[in-house]
Amino acid sequence: MSKKKSKASRNLIDRDLKVVWHPCTQMKDHEKIPLIPIKEGKGVWLKDYDGNQYIDAISSWWVNIFGHSNPYINKQIIKQLGNLEHVLLAGFTHEPAVNLAERLIKLSPQKIKKCFFTDNGSSAVDAAMKMSYHYWKNKGFKKKSKFISLSNSYHGETLGSLSVSNIDLYKKTYEELMIDTIIVESPDCYLKDENHTDKEHTEIMFDKMLKVIEKKHKEVCAVIVEPLVQCAGYMRMYHPIYLKLLREACNKYHIHLIADEIAVGFGRTGTM
Repeated sequence: MSKKKSKASRNLIDRDLKVVWHPCTQMKDHEKIPLIPIKEGKGVWLKDYDGNQYIDAISSWWVNIFGHSNPYINKQIIKQLGNLEHVLLAGFTHEPAVNLAERLIKLSPQKIKKCFFTDNGSSAVDAAMKMSYHYWKNKGFKKKSKFISLSNSYHGETLGSLSVSNIDLYKKTYEELMIDTIIVESPDCYLKDENHTDKEHTEIMFDKMLKVIEKKHKEVCAVIVEPLVQCAGYMRMYHPIYLKLLREACNKYHIHLIADEIAVGFGRTGTM
């Protein structure tokens, strides 16, 4: 890999640093750690202006699961752009939205009846929180206004999603703006006792969650978790038994369960 950057690379970096404020970034770091200017992408590969290639190992923050410049996806986007590029869903509808909703409902093992679309993960979490709160309010449970989440969790950058997160790097500065959230210790198997299996450790850790649910269920709208793996929290994982036990407890104590899924759903683990 060449060390000296081309004129095109240096020019783009200089222009960027004058006008772009990057997300989840301490901009001062780029005084010593240079940006990587990307010119094109194909499949898992990204290529810069100097011909160097990089594997996009995190799928550009988990979302590009079919690879860059996927021929089929590109073809469908171009086709749709020639017909209808955008129309709001408030008071209007269109074929792609209805078709996608029908297919998602068909795929769902829980027989979901409706789809509500958002354009990013943080907004999706906020929407789920609002739906849960509104549901209980409409049902007459006016004391239900809190949420339970796990330590070391990350759910997004908006104030709602950040409130149910638990990583100081993202949250601490904005503490006074946050919604009051109940934090329960994560079942992170990395921290298990060497004499316990992953399943045993997870079951032990679930007892902490169960105690909180039993005590606080009358004031809790929902429990929100990242299923199986806490990605932004250093890829910490836990056994699937936790989700089974949590589903049962939420059903028993009339609490919604929000699965903030970005890593393991829709066949990514080989199962649905």
